[in-house]
Amino acid sequence: MVKPNLEKWMNSRLRRFKIKGRIVIVLLAGLSLHLVLMLVIFNFYSYTYLQKDLYRHVVQTQRQIGLSVELMADDIQMLFLRFLVNSDIYQIINNDHLPAADKELRIGTIIDDMLADNDLAGNVIIHTNDNVLYSYQTKQQMLEVPEALFIKRIQESSMPVVGEIKRDGEGNAYIPFGQQFRNFNTGQNIGVVIIYVRESALAALYSSSFTGIGYSFLTSGNRIVSHPDKRLLGNYLEESAPIRPGKEEGYRTWSENGNTYIIATYPLNPRLASLGVSWEFTSVISSHKLFAGIVKGNRNALLFASITFIVLLLLSFYLAAQITRPLLNLKKKLGLFGKKDLAAVYDPRGQVDEISQLENSYYQMVERISQLMLEKDEEKEKQRKAELTALQSQINPHFLYNTLDAIAWIARLKKQPDIERLISSLATFFRISLHKGDKFVTVEEEIRLVQSFVTVEQMRFPDKFGVEYQMDESLQGVRILKLILQPIAENAIKHGISEKRGAGRIWIKGELLGEEIRFTVTDDGVGFANGATLSQAKEDVLFQSGYGLRNVDERIKLEYGPQYGLSISSTPGQGTTVTIRLKKELSK
Repeated sequence: MVKPNLEKWMNSRLRRFKIKGRIVIVLLAGLSLHLVLMLVIFNFYSYTYLQKDLYRHVVQTQRQIGLSVELMADDIQMLFLRFLVNSDIYQIINNDHLPAADKELRIGTIIDDMLADNDLAGNVIIHTNDNVLYSYQTKQQMLEVPEALFIKRIQESSMPVVGEIKRDGEGNAYIPFGQQFRNFNTGQNIGVVIIYVRESALAALYSSSFTGIGYSFLTSGNRIVSHPDKRLLGNYLEESAPIRPGKEEGYRTWSENGNTYIIATYPLNPRLASLGVSWEFTSVISSHKLFAGIVKGNRNALLFASITFIVLLLLSFYLAAQITRPLLNLKKKLGLFGKKDLAAVYDPRGQVDEISQLENSYYQMVERISQLMLEKDEEKEKQRKAELTALQSQINPHFLYNTLDAIAWIARLKKQPDIERLISSLATFFRISLHKGDKFVTVEEEIRLVQSFVTVEQMRFPDKFGVEYQMDESLQGVRILKLILQPIAENAIKHGISEKRGAGRIWIKGELLGEEIRFTVTDDGVGFANGATLSQAKEDVLFQSGYGLRNVDERIKLEYGPQYGLSISSTPGQGTTVTIRLKKELSK
């Protein structure tokens, strides 16, 4: 209870000041805290803590670089796969009608296309079982003719094989990767593929990781695969070498001539052994240089001021939250607009600051808006009734009934049963829908209206759909709002069944659940993606037929209350279900 009371006390005291005064308080508190933090942090932030944190940073950096090297190994394997699945190479090699020069030219073009955007590979050589050599580079540019021993190792291995470091005429180093070259479709052994990977591409992944404080290198067992000093490439490390990589991930220290070094090792993922890669990533970092930078950074006034500023900023946010809390409360009251009487929740406490003046202006505005909204709702209801009256007055019911009956009798005399059925259904539809201007009908009459509409639609689309009705007997005499089910059925036919291939079906079900009536209209039509809401009726064609689902939902909410209305669920290709919830009214 102490903390809430303290916050209440602080809030009440701050509200006695104007905003300008509060800002002065915040600045004074921030400056005072800034001076205190300068003394506390320098004594608390020890060298040992920084040392552990930096060791952790070295290991994390190594891990990130190691992951990059693993991805590069995956890229090499993907390049092998591209050669294996390229059927054009098989066809050219096995085409005995092509001259050797044409074969070299065509295969060289294919390899050139594969390596067009690839800076990883310096050369690719295909060595067939017939001792024919195809190369991305010309014979004059070629690093070497692959050694027979290396080719034999590849032929005898089911996995890729990594060879010894090779250099070109300019001294650039390459790591050869070899793999059997089999027809991807038939399994025929054609020869071997050798990809010369640029050592510089590997070095680029880690060369800038510890610049100025150390260096990194890659090893395979005891052999150096990649190193900043290119003269060491291919050399072997002795068992007693202090920089020899460890067997597990981690770091150790090594001292020599008064200097201490951190030796950090990251073995690559064992899964890369299936790609012929068993490498370790090692970094050698000078402890003196590493921690000298940290000490210098800790003494840097700008960095310390930045950290202190962040803390001061957090405190300022807290104080600002205390200051702006009345505004947040006012925002909550704005959210209650239209839901409850806001004048009842206003509790003035005699504050005289700008926020209290804003609150007074707000309540004056709310009172005026409430009055305008009330006037608008009354005007809107009058307009709705006037539009409905104008719509109904355009049709003379008796003239319409008599005309439709006359047409039905003529159809009967002419022995046209389909036309007679169509006209009779239409007459029933209009008789119930108009219903002397009443807006309520019984459930039985509403179902008859739907059946009349369905009959007309079935005459228009023969054998396109069928309708099943399941109605509780207790609902027959219950009065409901008119024209509730017909627009739903029309929507199911127009947007669900008509766009479906083949025949469809509609199920109309009604049940009485306590004081609530629930109808469901389900079709097995094309459906649609869930997410459409009744508020999107103007944009979605699903709601634009007849009265429209949105219109039906609005009429239900106006008559029965906002907790009643429509809900829609649909699955593309399976159908749509519309649920209608109404309040039970007394039977007539």
